[in-house]
Amino acid sequence: MAGPHRRGGPIGERQWWDPSDQAVVQEAVISAKTFGRGWMPVPMVANEERLDPYESIEGTEELRLVRNGRRLTALDEGSAWRQRSVGSLAVLRREVFGDPEEQRHRDCWQRQGDTMLTSVWQHRWLERDTPPGWIEARAKEEEITTRVLGGSAPSIDWFEIEDHTDPKGGGEVTSYQHLTIWAGRQHATLVVRHQLGIDLDVTLGAVGVALATDLV
Repeated sequence: MAGPHRRGGPIGERQWWDPSDQAVVQEAVISAKTFGRGWMPVPMVANEERLDPYESIEGTEELRLVRNGRRLTALDEGSAWRQRSVGSLAVLRREVFGDPEEQRHRDCWQRQGDTMLTSVWQHRWLERDTPPGWIEARAKEEEITTRVLGGSAPSIDWFEIEDHTDPKGGGEVTSYQHLTIWAGRQHATLVVRHQLGIDLDVTLGAVGVALATDLV
């Protein structure tokens, strides 16, 4: 059960992961029920896992240095859920690092997360040969995170991205909620895409607390 075959990466990928850690990240920790009514699991058919999600992105050098120093030992990005009525999409990325000391990693994220996420979103559009529109990432308001995360707030960092890139020209603005859950060697990132104006704070607060609880 914990053998190399559990890794769902590219065909022919050379083994870099630890089988025991990989078995952990491929276990289900949340489900559609965690999100609540109207959410359902969806397959990640065309998803491309990135061992280093910040590679070649300007301004992320310090973060990459810290991440690489912790040494990735497991990765899974195969879980996603969609809200039936409005189409909001949640994608979970789970990682395990060899080094359990996370403070330097988290300090860097808290200091530079807004500028780095802005660069990441701009870079992803350019990868699709689409000029990015106005994009801004900002830390979620502390008043909101304290209310919906409660006692789990110390283990979660929450950023919100507003993206005005509109390839179809319909005037659409997209929001993304970006939650990072810190649990020593284990590390989870939940990204939720939704239309601007849809309030998912309470829903994602509950999901974030569930993740923070299950990863301990």
